[in-house]
Amino acid sequence: MNILIIGGGISGISAAKVVLKEGNTVIIIESASEPGGLMARIANCRIGFKTFFDEIRDNPLLQVIKDSTISAVTRKENYFTVTLNNRKTLKADRVVIATGLIPYDPAEYRGRRLLASLDYDAIIDQRNEEMPADFNKIAFVLCVGSRSKEYPLCSSVCCSYTLREIKWTLQRAKPDISVFYNDFRLFGQEFFLEDMYRNAGVHFIRTNSRYFEEDDTGVTMRYFTDGKLKQERFNYVVLATALRPNPGLAELSRLFGFTLNKYGFVNENEPLTTDAEGVYVSGGALEPMNIKDSILTGFGAGMLALKGTEFPAEAVSNHDLFYKEQETEIVIPVGNFASCLFYLGTENIMNRMFYEYISSKFIDTARNMKKSGKTVYFLTKNLITPSYEELIYEKARQEGIIFIHLEEGESIECDGTSVKIMGGVKLKLALNAEKIIRFDDYIALIKDKEFLSVYRSEPQLRWAPTKWGRKRYHVGFIRHPRAGRWEPREILGALGEMMLDKEEERVLPHVNEERCSGCGSCQSSCPHGAIELANQERQIAVFGPNLSTEIRIAHIKEDICVGCGLCASTCPSDVISFNSN
Repeated sequence: MNILIIGGGISGISAAKVVLKEGNTVIIIESASEPGGLMARIANCRIGFKTFFDEIRDNPLLQVIKDSTISAVTRKENYFTVTLNNRKTLKADRVVIATGLIPYDPAEYRGRRLLASLDYDAIIDQRNEEMPADFNKIAFVLCVGSRSKEYPLCSSVCCSYTLREIKWTLQRAKPDISVFYNDFRLFGQEFFLEDMYRNAGVHFIRTNSRYFEEDDTGVTMRYFTDGKLKQERFNYVVLATALRPNPGLAELSRLFGFTLNKYGFVNENEPLTTDAEGVYVSGGALEPMNIKDSILTGFGAGMLALKGTEFPAEAVSNHDLFYKEQETEIVIPVGNFASCLFYLGTENIMNRMFYEYISSKFIDTARNMKKSGKTVYFLTKNLITPSYEELIYEKARQEGIIFIHLEEGESIECDGTSVKIMGGVKLKLALNAEKIIRFDDYIALIKDKEFLSVYRSEPQLRWAPTKWGRKRYHVGFIRHPRAGRWEPREILGALGEMMLDKEEERVLPHVNEERCSGCGSCQSSCPHGAIELANQERQIAVFGPNLSTEIRIAHIKEDICVGCGLCASTCPSDVISFNSN
């Protein structure tokens, strides 16, 4: 079978891996001079993409055609004939659309010191030996080009990416940092990073109103918060720009016959499937998503391109490696009361990982209450409604639910049917409601479950998006509780991940324990968390008597290791090797 993949970013390469695994031919059409897409433009993700792509780069069944676009498509006898801009023609049995996302260009703002995220990323790139001399005071501004009338979707990853840019910045310099946000929308263990940077002195300011004035030495920023108009001076201001659908999707839609929604993304007829026969879709062509979900959907689209849409249901019913749990039912009372207040906030950092799930549950219930004639307040510290969920939040506002966002330094005091907002401009604001529903009252129903997104670290989850261990793959609610459209995508992705993880073809590294110094380089480099440093007793001779001491030795976790070889390439003592026999 010959599979055509349009787009050589991380999602397209993921789809290619699955197709190649079964000995099929893959052609990747890449419009740029090199594959990599958006991920390869991020300084601290570039090496990750290269390592991922290097696993298939030299596969004789793979052909990557660069600097090319499609000019014509015909379909006949169940195969596609595709003509490129250089008049070369190709034939394909099935097609995967993996065109990725395009950062919004805030041309009306950008300057030498007023930078889009990727511009700033180039400054803090590890390849640059020195940072700017005036790297003293930096501002990050979120939601630039997202959550607006022109583009109402949340771009899903801008907050997470900003958090990482803060991390990379502090690894190289120690500037004063401020983050101006609407809602700070994070994922999984990122909430611990946020808390760490708050404690380290990073300032977080909740505001929607910003005005910039750039000159040769910096940027003057005016913003409204705490009921006041404030003015502050920064050396650099970083704009966390929206992620939009690739404009090339419009032409591909016309050529292949699939449709787009009004936001410019591909209509998903069935999971990862367009409404054109034989054409599948993955990654940012579907909606704004992060790297881990781009890989996940790439795996899934690759499976569909190989097996067709009839395959998944049978495969799932007969597979003992899937781990699913029924979504926990969150029952919120809807008794005889005229007013209700929802409070979405918690002081427990671990519990914040469930903001996204509880946000959707609370909003759904609040909308139903409002439709029944109740007065509904929604008090929130951090409402997390990524991607298309932002539209549901906007509908709730339009339907008359009163949303009140706590600013930094504000807290609540609850007394029966009364809630007082303490601190800030809302010092004297008191809300009375016959029924008060709080986040912490419902979190006990789900917090003790083994959610993959909670217990696996970011590198592990990125490269192995559904794998808990080699005997278990999490999908749906128990992977990460969120919108229902993700579960069938995750099932397809897990099938692809299982195919790539076949035991008989996996070669594991071997550690020479006698020579291992326990330096930890291999552990730090492993993207899967498959290496641990274990204490081992070793005999030593001191003038005759034999004594023992404990030393650290690298140990390979065989159930997690994928045999990528990164540990062997980074070991400074050359004590990790592969034995293919």
